[in-house]
Amino acid sequence: METSISNTKPYLLDPNFLVDSPMPVFKSLTELVQENIWWILCIFIIFMLCGLFYFFKKKKSKEVISNQAPVPVDPFTEAIQQLDKLESTSPRPAAKPFIFRLSEILRLYVEKQFNLPALECTGEEFIRKVAVHPFLRKKFEVPLKNFVSKGDHIKYSTDQSDAKVLEELLLSARKFIEQAQHELDVQRQKLQGNLNPKTSLPQK
Repeated sequence: METSISNTKPYLLDPNFLVDSPMPVFKSLTELVQENIWWILCIFIIFMLCGLFYFFKKKKSKEVISNQAPVPVDPFTEAIQQLDKLESTSPRPAAKPFIFRLSEILRLYVEKQFNLPALECTGEEFIRKVAVHPFLRKKFEVPLKNFVSKGDHIKYSTDQSDAKVLEELLLSARKFIEQAQHELDVQRQKLQGNLNPKTSLPQK
């Protein structure tokens, strides 16, 4: 029986019998990359260009913002706002912190409005600078000297300060700032009038 099978199907005994291997259903990643290399490069270049465009646009916008000069704040408006804020603070700060803040507001106004370094000065140094300033020494040397003298007494004294004294100093600081601003406005108007004199009409 075995002999008859081997005679009819001799390939069953062939040691080199070939079998067809199935075709792969999925391609490997390497093959996919090789087949689509140009598409991948195009997409990569597009992403790179978009990234560079975004980077330079952001950098340019930062340069534009940095080149824009900050809007100047009017020293008078700023000082009045700070005085109102200090006056409306509830509960009111103790005497020493109150007078330190009040003095800071007044000196900051002087520094910004008259270009006079005032914040880092002692009371005596501040008054000496006021005494040689052509505008301040005319009408404001004495009021500022009184303000600094009373303020320094509160700052460095161990005595308890009356609320009435603090209120008077607050009013004197406000009065100085308002009067100084008024005098500045008058000077500017006079200067503007001299620069632009009105032409008188000829009489008929």
